[in-house]
Parts: sequence; C-alpha cells; structure tokens
Amino acid sequence: MHNWYVLFVQSGEEENICGLLNKLCKHKYIAFYPKIKKIYYNKKRKEQGLVPMFPGYVFIETKMQADLFIKEIMPTIRKTKLIYNLLGKDNPKNMGVYDKEKRFLLKFCDNQYIVRESIGYIEGERVYIISGPLQGFESVIKRIDRHKRIAEVQMQFMGDTRRIKVALEVVRKI
Repeated sequence: MHNWYVLFVQSGEEENICGLLNKLCKHKYIAFYPKIKKIYYNKKRKEQGLVPMFPGYVFIETKMQADLFIKEIMPTIRKTKLIYNLLGKDNPKNMGVYDKEKRFLLKFCDNQYIVRESIGYIEGERVYIISGPLQGFESVIKRIDRHKRIAEVQMQFMGDTRRIKVALEVVRKI
C-alpha cells in the first residue's frame, strides 16, 4: 500500500492545488482530496454537488518514504501561498495517514475519492442501509437529519476523531 501524506491548504482551493501538484509531480505522487456528494432540494428540484470531505486538506499518495517526500515537496510548499504546511513533518516516522484510516477511506469512497449517496430505512431506533457507501458502516453513524437528508459519521483522521456529513436518503421509517 502506498503512503499517504496530508497538506494543510487554503480552504476552497483544494481542486486548484491538486491540479498544480499533479502537473508538477512528474509521476512521483498523486494529489487528491476526498469529496462528498451533497444532495439538496431547491424549489422542489433535486440538485447535487461535490464538497470536500476535509475542507482545507489535500492528500498525496506516493511510494516515497517520509524523509524523501519532505525534501521533494517542501520547495513547492515554500513557493505556493495556498499551501500552508505538511502535516506531521516534524515527526516523519508518524507523518502519514494511518493504515486503518486509509482502509476506511478507501472502502468509504469510490475510485474517484467520492462518497456517494446511501439509501436506507429506520426501524425503531436502528438504521439499516440498503445501498451505498454506508452499507456495513451503520455503527459509525452518530446522527441522522432526515429533513436535510444527511448522516453524521464519526471517523478517525490523522489520529483525531472527526465527524463528517454524508448524503443519506431514508426511504421509510417503521
């Protein structure tokens, strides 16, 4: 499995920074940021959009070890005002995304790093997911807002516990 490192960047510029880094990398690494498919209704019309799962963070996938990656990426970080820092660079041994977190994200996202909409139903106090990325992850759902069609999911990111909002269509409540 490749190493994943995380850059702290200006929020809202994730896509531009990924494009810049992928252009500069010469196939040494791939920059990406996980996205969540957001579904909302506007004047009774269903609309969709993509929002960053972790606003202000860009992931780098590479075969390089931490020491070599720091030497490779730091000149780019210094030249670019939109990239603020490389997370964990002061402790290269623990700098990357943990394998457990990586596996969770890979199961949760599709091959374009997008979390799609899930469909489920509620029976009593329990949630059952019929299809989508939340299927099998019912235990990580901490809160559901049926009106906004979202589920709050708790996950680990760089050793911290985070809550993210993902699309969930609850088709019925029994």
